[in-house]
Amino acid sequence: MAQANEAQTGLALSFLKLFNSTLIPTGITTAAQMIAAETALVGYPVGGYPITAFSEPGLEAIGRAVLTSPLIAIVYASGATAVIGGGWIEDAAGNVRAVFVFDPQRSLAAVGDQIQFVRQLGFGNAA
Repeated sequence: MAQANEAQTGLALSFLKLFNSTLIPTGITTAAQMIAAETALVGYPVGGYPITAFSEPGLEAIGRAVLTSPLIAIVYASGATAVIGGGWIEDAAGNVRAVFVFDPQRSLAAVGDQIQFVRQLGFGNAA
């Protein structure tokens, strides 16, 4: 639980950032590569979607502590179709804290199309 508490503090004022479908991250993908592939989705805020706070750590039945992000609505406003491959959570210091891939990738093409985003981060386990 201590690790989850530290992570919750470190993730205060973090950001959700999204990359285009052109990037398929691997274990050696760098932050610079993700930034280079960052989405040009109309309406995407400069610097990504702010995450003011993750939830207090909760304990799952298997003994793992879990933090949950607030719900973030990623909404298509206009322009060319955006295909989102995934994204990352970056803390206020600019450190990448988590990377995720959408499988299948998500297309946003019509005004009002959206992705409802919630991310859980797990720490430790009971085994």
